[in-house]
Amino acid sequence: MSLAPNRRRALCLLMLLLTGSWAGGAEFFGLIGNPHVTVDGFGFFGDMALTRSLEILEPQDERLAEFDSIYLEDAVWILSGELKRRGYLYPAIDVSLSREGATVWQGTWSEGRLNEDVPPRIKGDSVKFVIRGGVLFYFDTVSVEGLPSEVEDTPESFFYSTDRLIVTREARFFSEGRLATGFDSIKLTLRDLGYRKANVTGEVTDENRETGAVAIRAEVKPGPVYFVDQLVLQAPDESGAITTKTETLPDQRFSPSWLQQQAQNLRNGYYADGHPEVLVKQEIEELSASDDEVRVKVVLIVEPGPVVRIGEVRFENMGDTDKKLLAKQAGLQEGALLNRREVEEGRDRLSRLGIFRSIRIDYEQDEEGQWNVVYEAVMKKQTIVNLIMGVGSFDIVRGGFEVRQNNLWDRAHHSRLSAVQSFKGTYLDYTYTIPQVLGEDIDFFLSANYLRREEITFDREEYGGSAGVQHFFREINTAASAQFNYGLVEARNAEFAVPPGPVSSTVSSITFKANRSQLDNPVFPTDGWQVFGTSEFALTQLGGQVEFQRIEVGGAWHHPVTDSGLVFHAGYKTGVVTSFGPASENIPVPKRFFLGGENTVRGYRRDQASPVNAQGQQIGAVSYMLWQVEFEQRLTELFSVVAFCDTVGNAATLDDYPFNEVLMSVGGGISIRTVVGPLRFEYGHNVKKRPIDPDGTFQVALGFPF
Repeated sequence: MSLAPNRRRALCLLMLLLTGSWAGGAEFFGLIGNPHVTVDGFGFFGDMALTRSLEILEPQDERLAEFDSIYLEDAVWILSGELKRRGYLYPAIDVSLSREGATVWQGTWSEGRLNEDVPPRIKGDSVKFVIRGGVLFYFDTVSVEGLPSEVEDTPESFFYSTDRLIVTREARFFSEGRLATGFDSIKLTLRDLGYRKANVTGEVTDENRETGAVAIRAEVKPGPVYFVDQLVLQAPDESGAITTKTETLPDQRFSPSWLQQQAQNLRNGYYADGHPEVLVKQEIEELSASDDEVRVKVVLIVEPGPVVRIGEVRFENMGDTDKKLLAKQAGLQEGALLNRREVEEGRDRLSRLGIFRSIRIDYEQDEEGQWNVVYEAVMKKQTIVNLIMGVGSFDIVRGGFEVRQNNLWDRAHHSRLSAVQSFKGTYLDYTYTIPQVLGEDIDFFLSANYLRREEITFDREEYGGSAGVQHFFREINTAASAQFNYGLVEARNAEFAVPPGPVSSTVSSITFKANRSQLDNPVFPTDGWQVFGTSEFALTQLGGQVEFQRIEVGGAWHHPVTDSGLVFHAGYKTGVVTSFGPASENIPVPKRFFLGGENTVRGYRRDQASPVNAQGQQIGAVSYMLWQVEFEQRLTELFSVVAFCDTVGNAATLDDYPFNEVLMSVGGGISIRTVVGPLRFEYGHNVKKRPIDPDGTFQVALGFPF
């Protein structure tokens, strides 16, 4: 068994990516800005970010080909501002302007000025900025006096993140903006706890220009806690007479967020009745006061304003997008009462078409009692190309590209083509999506895919297509889909003495999927949970050769243990594949469960933690249960260490459901934060294994394991 062509294709792709023109390629994929503008001296990613910050000086969707004195002066102010914002308070920037490869002017910016004036009429075709950041200034000591005991946050956490064991100087960088934000954070925290008159003053007590160490001191005067004894609502009735409603709330702390929510609830009711200019005024009356506590009466006075109806509904800067489609998504009717919430919901529906970067709402008074509603958009690019790169213990390295097309046929249709090549396999996928076809948030899609991958015992090959619908239930934050699939699944080059099922089959099936997530961060989860389920029903009546039912459900839970970055993660998955007929005739080998690898049982290579036959060949499971627990300790902004235990129970036949064999791995590793997820280096040791199993496996992976 060999996939030498896959390895050759992967090597060719890597060479192409590594030896291609970096500047041109990066510009093409949107990683840097104008190729005639160079920023150097601040590190690879820092240079890239600073280069992107200069795009504000370029005309929209254009690249400057000529640079003058105004550009140079504006550019150094932008760059110096970015550097100061990152903690480099006294940077220097060397500037050189060139034309046709020859330098026509050069100078240095420092201490707020250029050492040599730029000639007013000078021009060049390329410019280079060399950054000399100097000393990084950082919060060294933070002293906050007067915080009430009920504030659980540490004083430092108001100024920089403390959710890790080691907070580096880079993570504690000092800037005037960060200092002011810290003072404001203390004040907002106290006022949200009911300290209505809380005041915070502070200053820099020491700034060492040689080491960058900065000492600050803040003094907090919280004042008394405010409670709402009475909430009084005053509003006119249909006849115009003022009505009053009083509610007693003795334990409600008086905070800006609470008051804002009460006022918004009132406004929403009047919006629904066509009062877009409703005002809610507030009056605060102290009922009793002491040094520690103040009790107040809050009076909310409603001024409804005139009733307004919708005039014209217009769509601007939306290209040639079908106007009937836009009107359907907005869902507004001329002559209907103008409800601001419905207008906002219309913007949300338009945004879900996926073709706009942003949408702004404007109102124009057409005549008395009638307003026009204007949706003004910024369109996405019609074609977007992205690189795909990844690493893993199984694939070793993978690379490819993704092409997305937006607003096809001016009907908001989308297409996505992805092609990925690794040392172990080839992955191709094309999906065409028609959004909002059957109602709000219901999309129709067609897809075609091809997969060829080297497994331990056989070469997996699958190709086919599917059609289906998908919907996002916003009220419960759940995505669901239903689709029809038709294709070939094949276990090529398999040398089973007795195959556990068909090695080549045409499968025609219906698949249902659902996923609900309440995670604080989908890439680096530290709190929350998610659940998922998928079920596939293959039937010969649909045109396939086999009949089976394949179901998988699972979930994960994440919870912080300490404030210094220790997090507990737990995951569970279970699956079963059944058939009304003999499994050897109806459950294709590729449809069995093959566990093991960097995201399941980490003491095994991919697919290695599955049942084996008498010859020691991996035959997969028809039923499994997988438990995973992990402790993650964040060390610094970039690095974390983990300790884990992965356990799986497998069954090779349904007679042994749910499992009759247990495998267990324990281990640990290091993860590095990247923009696309954690890059993990882990070792799993097998504490419960079979004689044929390895003692352990070293894993490399990109992304969270469960």
